[in-house]
Amino acid sequence: MQESVIYQDILQKGKQQEAFSLCMSLLVERFGEIDESIYQKVQGLEIEQLEALCRSLLRMSEMDDLVTWLEQQQSS
Repeated sequence: MQESVIYQDILQKGKQQEAFSLCMSLLVERFGEIDESIYQKVQGLEIEQLEALCRSLLRMSEMDDLVTWLEQQQSS
């Protein structure tokens, strides 16, 4: 069962949801309330991008840094 495509898909979605939740928690802690448009952009990121965002948050000091980072992700 663990090798089934459906099982793997469920695991992947669970990991993505966990990564998204962690990123959103860190974003709220860092910047306060998050605009809906930012929320939607973060929600659309892949797991690898979410992990990169969590690491990048250490270097972000303002919301403009986050917006720039998200724009770079969309253009790549």
